[in-house]
Amino acid sequence: MTPRQFPVEDSLAVLIRECVIELLEHRNEDATICPSEAARILGGELKVEWRDLMRSVRDVAAKMADQGSIDIVQSGRPVNIHDARGPVRLRLRRRQARGH
Repeated sequence: MTPRQFPVEDSLAVLIRECVIELLEHRNEDATICPSEAARILGGELKVEWRDLMRSVRDVAAKMADQGSIDIVQSGRPVNIHDARGPVRLRLRRRQARGH
């Protein structure tokens, strides 16, 4: 398997996606994270204000949800991040058993 090449403008999106997945994979099954957790980590690594990354984290999370890798939830129920009012949480989407 060869590494994928990403255009420079996609590099932040790749970092955000990797950070979100890594945070979620190290949690208990069905655990959630706040988008700000990823923004804070990346803000520290990139030496930028984490609040400036929040829109990008939410945009990448929306794409990840559209692609089926995560759910965006409020009160444990999936929501559309663009329609949601108030805080949201991110959760890995569990795959159905293969072969069914």
